[in-house]
Amino acid sequence: MKLLFLHSISAGSGANVHINEFMEAATGLGAEVRCLGQATQSVRIGKQKVRTPVPQALKDLVYITSDLRYLARAEALLANWRPDAVYFRGAPYAAYGRKLALKHKLPLFYELNAPYPDEHLEFHGGHFGSHARRVEAVNRRTARRIFVVSRQLADILVSQGVDRERITVVPNAVTLERFDPTPRTDDGQVRFGFVGSLHIWHGIDILLQAFEEVLAAVPNAHLHIVGAGPQSAEVAAAARRSAHPDRLHVHGSMGHDQIPAFLHDMDVLLAPYPFLPRFYFSPLKLFEYLASGRAIAASAIGQIEEILADDVDGRLLPPGDVEALARCCIELAGDAGCRLRLGTAARRTANAHTWEQNARTILGHIADGIVSR
Repeated sequence: MKLLFLHSISAGSGANVHINEFMEAATGLGAEVRCLGQATQSVRIGKQKVRTPVPQALKDLVYITSDLRYLARAEALLANWRPDAVYFRGAPYAAYGRKLALKHKLPLFYELNAPYPDEHLEFHGGHFGSHARRVEAVNRRTARRIFVVSRQLADILVSQGVDRERITVVPNAVTLERFDPTPRTDDGQVRFGFVGSLHIWHGIDILLQAFEEVLAAVPNAHLHIVGAGPQSAEVAAAARRSAHPDRLHVHGSMGHDQIPAFLHDMDVLLAPYPFLPRFYFSPLKLFEYLASGRAIAASAIGQIEEILADDVDGRLLPPGDVEALARCCIELAGDAGCRLRLGTAARRTANAHTWEQNARTILGHIADGIVSR
């Protein structure tokens, strides 16, 4: 199968992990995949690359007008190569994948990782909502099949008029071989780790509040935070204010290739999400936590509580509950046997969530769609 993968993710974005892992797995299954990306974390005005922040309205205008430029790039790619299908990852205002597929009479398969354009308009202050909604509606109608990362996202699409029979849920996943589940060398510490972009919806404020209590109660506990984002300054300030600054470690961002070693050096891994009315995410870190074979403490919300079973392969906690998180971490700090039991089961759960399985599912549906043209 020849597959043209069009996306809107710039280098350095966490979503690149999803893209790169899928492409590697699909190639490993025998597909020929060529990729063209549309950068969205920075914009070009003339020959100058402008990093965010710039006014959102300006960025949105650049994204809209860039669609023609990326359509031209995709057209150039097809001049000497014809794919069997177009696999288009949705993004606000992005239409070029659909236009290319229609012009060349190629079947379009659509991937959605969020309910665009709603997320962009709500969380990023996006402009031109009417245009964005029109583009998204046509993309969805044109697609032969829509792949989404969670059942919750599928439900949102159905509520907006998409036929459920056209939707396939394919959560995020992990490449098991990248992660070492063997126990780390015991150095007398109990290390708690968090990995993720430092946005308010990742519960970093909940984590910091809970760990003032944990660090006070457990003298050998250490908290390690990896990530960067809008709350980076707040996290750094909290570390300076902490009564236990020598045991609260802020590492900033790490390359994805460094994450497996970081997770191996932890004892308990944390995903303390707050309550969110529409938790449609498929947290990549959940699957990497599972593959690392470590105890997990996570909020019982959305896809997390569908994948983890409480006290089997993790501990599930009420979203946003600072005291529950603190109590759970204090308990796990004192029970190495429980940590080992949870971590061993977590690795077994990871076996059911690999990128190879995802690629096999997606390619299977695309093959069916090509045959039924």
